[in-house]
Amino acid sequence: MRILDKFRTIKASFVRGYRTLKGKLYSGVSSVSSFNSYVPERLLIAPHDLRTADPIIAQEFYSGHYSLGGITIDAQGKSPFIIKAENQAWEKELHGFGWLRHFTANQDTLSDSHARALVRDWIELSSSYSSIYTWEIETASKRLMSFLKHSIVLLSNADADFHYLFMRSLGRHVREIKRLISTAPEGMPVLCGHIALGYASICFTGNSGSIFTDTRKFESALRTQILGDGGHISRNPAILPELLAELLPLKQGYEAIDLAPPAELVNAIERLLPALRFFRHGDGTISRFNGSGVTKKDLVATLIRYDENLGTPVRDAVHSGYQRAAIGNSSLIMDTGTPPLGELSETAAAGALSFEFSNGMSTLVVNCGTPAKYESNTSQVWRTTNAHSTAILNNASFARFENPETVSSPLSGQLFTNNMKLEYSRQDTDTSSTITAAHEGYVRDFGIRHQRSLTLDRDGERLYGQEWFSGPDKGEIKYTTRDKVALRFHLHPDVKASLTANGETCLLETRDGEQWRFDCPGFQLELTESIFFADLPAPRTTWQIVINTKAYDNPEINWALQKILAT
Repeated sequence: MRILDKFRTIKASFVRGYRTLKGKLYSGVSSVSSFNSYVPERLLIAPHDLRTADPIIAQEFYSGHYSLGGITIDAQGKSPFIIKAENQAWEKELHGFGWLRHFTANQDTLSDSHARALVRDWIELSSSYSSIYTWEIETASKRLMSFLKHSIVLLSNADADFHYLFMRSLGRHVREIKRLISTAPEGMPVLCGHIALGYASICFTGNSGSIFTDTRKFESALRTQILGDGGHISRNPAILPELLAELLPLKQGYEAIDLAPPAELVNAIERLLPALRFFRHGDGTISRFNGSGVTKKDLVATLIRYDENLGTPVRDAVHSGYQRAAIGNSSLIMDTGTPPLGELSETAAAGALSFEFSNGMSTLVVNCGTPAKYESNTSQVWRTTNAHSTAILNNASFARFENPETVSSPLSGQLFTNNMKLEYSRQDTDTSSTITAAHEGYVRDFGIRHQRSLTLDRDGERLYGQEWFSGPDKGEIKYTTRDKVALRFHLHPDVKASLTANGETCLLETRDGEQWRFDCPGFQLELTESIFFADLPAPRTTWQIVINTKAYDNPEINWALQKILAT
């Protein structure tokens, strides 16, 4: 064994020597083969960071308090990069370095020095105190983009030693991301890696914009993931502003160095901008479907300014699986698609046929949304059908979630729907819009099909709903004790609600003092507590209107939400 170990040591030494020699020989060659030793000499540009910065956060970092991922950790004089936090969102944000923007906003020498010190600290500790997220592809890609966006602050007045360490780290990032991208999970991890490599292509010297990223693969990823209507293949609306915040500076960077941006990059941005407005309510928030939660309103407002064609968003997002009706000051957004499959479903929810409704600056009916911080993508309550404004049968979601707490599986957190059927249609007139959709997610377990029709009319001041429950293929429901229906309407936390004496009407009042009423003749309404997860700094308690019945006894339910006009 000793002879074998010695042979392995000699072989490893030979390989290292060969790689070092190869790196020296090809250090001046612009080719993929030089990645193992590539250290850029200088940077051409520093792309813009479109996210809002707060200099106070940089000052808090200086005092050792790191507020990331929804929590604050006191480093107590230690480097934050040796802290093993229980909160994965905190670690991901720390190692993603998006917080560098707060140092750039400070615009003083002390802040610049502190930023350099933190980056140096990370570079020197990243091997011995590596977090499991350090080289996770999304985190590494975000870190590379942040390093490049804030390179002016980091390199201004930097000594030669830091300059070399930093540039060598940039080269390592390119190498690692290219390695990770081949095995990255489907969806955003792959796309994020391509975008980061695109940043390297336009920022590093001595290349033509195609050395560090395969433009064809990048464009292919954009075509695959950014759908024809501008939605993302994951069906998560929250991804749209995050993508635009990276793609817009990338496009500007190409133009800054007099290179034509890839055609699919331009096309993707042109599709994403109107899609962002499609999902946006009057209060500036993004609708809460399939992983969407807290909206970064300042970022969304910044991105909207880049949309030169501020027309009416499309009504039918057929590729993404959503419908929108906008009349007067009201907006109705409905989920008319099936959940994505495989790795793309890790943030998806069982919310088919759910809807959100807003009027002006007030949002009335919502889904519970995804909280700003959480520890896994497993079957959390906010992903269940119960957390959506739709019908749920026998208190069971129509989809199953793979849970790593009970099953050790690479499928952890994925959603399974048994290939359920879903169909929809819409009818628009000059004064109204009607969206009708049906799904058979409950057919296998309960033999029941749910169909919903929503009509927005009267200048957007009346929303009329019809619910039908039938057997498969619209047949009759077979009598069973397992056909309990709970029709849920989750209310925004800013909405006050109270039931009238007969229990068939619920009076609503928005934060602006406007009055609405929810009626469901022939049914007793219940007003029960709910949780609005998509809020900061923590989820808020709210209310939900619930109609409990049996599908066999009441296969049709009619309800209306209408504004009470001032007399």
